[in-house]
Amino acid sequence: MPRRVVACAVMKLAPVRVSTRTPSVARRWRLLGAATLAVALCAGYPSVTMGHRLDHGSSWWHGADAETLTEGPRTEIRFAFSPRGQITFGASIRNPGPWPVTITGVAVNDGPADQHVFKVVRLAVNHTAEANAMFDPDAATPFRSMRVGAGTELPVFVTITIPDVEMAPGSGLFFDNLAVAYTVLGLPRHQRVPMGFRLSVLSPDGYVPDDARNQPRD
Repeated sequence: MPRRVVACAVMKLAPVRVSTRTPSVARRWRLLGAATLAVALCAGYPSVTMGHRLDHGSSWWHGADAETLTEGPRTEIRFAFSPRGQITFGASIRNPGPWPVTITGVAVNDGPADQHVFKVVRLAVNHTAEANAMFDPDAATPFRSMRVGAGTELPVFVTITIPDVEMAPGSGLFFDNLAVAYTVLGLPRHQRVPMGFRLSVLSPDGYVPDDARNQPRD
């Protein structure tokens, strides 16, 4: 049987050139610096917002149903106790900066609204971009989320209900700060913001609610 001869073609592959050039030292330092800066910004972002605090403004307001008493550095706005009655006062909230904030809520007490001692009935504001707030009840509009720039104040009118609680003669209820919810740089914050005065509700003659009056005594 004749022998078959098979011819095979041999192909040679040319080697692929791989660059062995390394980045320059200056470029590597630039990349490292950019990465370090990004990490520092991410780490410092929450701490910057946590350190941003609001303060009381330069003025306050009340109607003819209250009086202002000043003793030394302390100012008190005093209302008469009237169970289930409503009172309105004005407090200004100042944003010292350096960042603008958006105020999203104002209350007297913390926690669920149904557990508040002083329940907020209505909130209204004067729109202002001034460093010193001016209260104008006739120009007030219902409260919505409000942006407060750095170095400016927001005048807020707060209407609350006086609780129907037992009061001893000469006793009173009082508070000197507000629970304010706001955002700074997009992150939510909550703070007890001082009002710059103390609000008191005094009962000279005392008061006993009907429910307590009708309860049998031991």
